[in-house]
Amino acid sequence: MSMIQSDQDESSDTSDASEVSDTLEDKVIEDEKIETRIPLSTSIVLEKLPDQKQVQLSRITNESGIFKVTIRFQPIGSTPSINPRVFKISSNQSISTISKFLIKRLKIKSNLIYLYIQNSFQPNPDEKLGDLYHLFKTNNELIINYCHSIAFG
Repeated sequence: MSMIQSDQDESSDTSDASEVSDTLEDKVIEDEKIETRIPLSTSIVLEKLPDQKQVQLSRITNESGIFKVTIRFQPIGSTPSINPRVFKISSNQSISTISKFLIKRLKIKSNLIYLYIQNSFQPNPDEKLGDLYHLFKTNNELIINYCHSIAFG
């Protein structure tokens, strides 16, 4: 019986050795970290987000500070005025949106209008209304002056 046990012991030793070599091979493969690249053409396009993700997205946008900005338009010189003079617009819109709106509203053929904040400076077209509102609001309104020609400077 001792011979049988020794044979089993030898076979168990060889199986232990093969297990050790298998685990070493597994470690080598895991260490290599093979990356699979998926081209964009195979990515999935979602037409609508799942309900949970939609709720999370709405929370993020509400926390990011998107709000309505009150804007008062005041004409300069002989530029016609618009009625009503006070509007509300989303804070993530840019000054270029206001410029396009006024060009359409005043039916300007030259597609050129000059905007000023509080009769003092001309904002860049890509500036956000929310940022300008926080910096230059007066009585909780952002005052934007407009005219056909350069008024200041």
